[in-house]
Amino acid sequence: MALEIIKALTDMGKAMVENGLVVGPGGNISGRDGKLVYLSPTGYDLDNIKPKEWSVIDLNRENQLGGLRPTCEVEMHLRIFKARSDVRFVCHAHPPTAVGLISGGAKIMPFTPDFVAFVDRVEYLPFIAPGGHKLAVAVEKAFAKGVNAVCLRNHGVITIGCSVREALTRMIVIEDQAKTQVAAITAGKPRTLTVKEQNAIRHADAAAYRRKLLTK
Repeated sequence: MALEIIKALTDMGKAMVENGLVVGPGGNISGRDGKLVYLSPTGYDLDNIKPKEWSVIDLNRENQLGGLRPTCEVEMHLRIFKARSDVRFVCHAHPPTAVGLISGGAKIMPFTPDFVAFVDRVEYLPFIAPGGHKLAVAVEKAFAKGVNAVCLRNHGVITIGCSVREALTRMIVIEDQAKTQVAAITAGKPRTLTVKEQNAIRHADAAAYRRKLLTK
């Protein structure tokens, strides 16, 4: 199972870099296998981490069992896993358009069916210094509300999933939605989906089937 988790995280890291969701050693990711949590090591580009370099932490005792020094956001990742038993993967990135919008005081709005079907519930937090206890606790409380993503103003975005594909897709959709939002604002008359339209998407069989596929 360890090799499976590491392979999944390696694929996620490469996809994040390829999609422009992080730059250099920015962002961090993790995956849970029972009581063990595998995290990206601090200071490493997410597309350049070797199998033996992934940090391994005991979720219950919170002591390191192997690998390099973990990301400075290790407490945040562990708290997310403890708050949400349904979560197996955590994706923390710095998607530029999304971060720009939320740092400007906006929220990511529902312009497309994909956003409603795959992301839907998002929590927003003010700027809190990265890597500290205060941020970790704030993020834990946000995810405990049942949301699928947390946006950190002047910092980044965190998405979760029971599979790499689900966590990563949510991040990609958020950044895509942010780009759509900027385009809509530029065009002059942005129109978001109505509550009725959103509810119809949430309960559509096609959307439910697509969401199910992401969990595998």
